[in-house]
Amino acid sequence: MLAACILIMSVVLLIQFAVAQWRSMWTTVAAQPLSPALETAIGISSAAIGPQHFEMLARASEEFARGSQTPNSWLREVRLYYRAVRNLQSYCARALPSLSSWAAGELVTCSRYAAAVLDQRLNTNLAYVTGRPSL
Repeated sequence: MLAACILIMSVVLLIQFAVAQWRSMWTTVAAQPLSPALETAIGISSAAIGPQHFEMLARASEEFARGSQTPNSWLREVRLYYRAVRNLQSYCARALPSLSSWAAGELVTCSRYAAAVLDQRLNTNLAYVTGRPSL
């Protein structure tokens, strides 16, 4: 019985660590400054990117990824996370306003991640067209 409890606790803690590690990887990308080229391409300033822009940014990034061999790093997983948090936010909007405000921040982070991935793709394509090495 004790061994089963230890096993269950170990698995739960391992899953918690894996989720925290995964989240820290993509939030680091989301925190990167965005280039002026992205702002020009999408018509939105980096400070104005909000949850409502996620799907547009993710779709644009996927369109750029179709022609290349580079995978869409974590975008599919972040989209699943975005949808789960969006559903949580709509469910908790009235009952738990503090959880709803946390969810709103997470949705902005997801949108910023999609913008950062799109920005990387735009800069890579621009570097390819101009013959300069990408950053």
